[in-house]
Amino acid sequence: MKFTPSYRREDVEVLQDECVYKGFFEMRKLTLRHRKFNGDWSQPMTREMMVRNDAVCVLLFDPKVDKVLLIEQFRPAVLRNSSPWLLELVAGMVEEGEQDEDVARREAMEEAGVEVKRLEYMFKFVPSPGGLVEYLRMYAGEFDASLVDVTRTHGLDDENEDIKLHLMTAQEAIDLLRQDIENASTIMGLQWFALNKSELVKKWQTV
Repeated sequence: MKFTPSYRREDVEVLQDECVYKGFFEMRKLTLRHRKFNGDWSQPMTREMMVRNDAVCVLLFDPKVDKVLLIEQFRPAVLRNSSPWLLELVAGMVEEGEQDEDVARREAMEEAGVEVKRLEYMFKFVPSPGGLVEYLRMYAGEFDASLVDVTRTHGLDDENEDIKLHLMTAQEAIDLLRQDIENASTIMGLQWFALNKSELVKKWQTV
């Protein structure tokens, strides 16, 4: 079954759009109204939206030795947790003029020190559609696990990145889904990988 939305973009009227903050992120205040399911228009409403560039996430997989490479880094937004160090996929924001493949390869080298060979598109999603303007586009990326040095840390000093590598078998990576992983893109990327791994291996073996 394919889902078709009840309405389209033209069924939303933006009455006012103002920037209330601009830093690493941008905060915008929208006044809008939209078509209701009964056909009427809603009353004007105000919504604050955090705006950031779209991002690309890459699940690094070496099909020859059946290994997955994940990264660990500090995340200030989860300081209330017992540990604000999260296990993640390689990821980075899309800069103006960049293609997804460029981002995937750049971030894989910066964050994990590996070269991405082939890329396989997974899916895209909106992390928090109620208040965040951002799409995350997910890929599986082929790499050579024999070139990984897990004793080295990675990341850009000028971006205050300090990244640790975790090389594991594909099954160990999938088994992480039974744990309390708190990063949404990591969860969804591993779920896709668990469902599509055999097809991905066949495709990369024949291409």
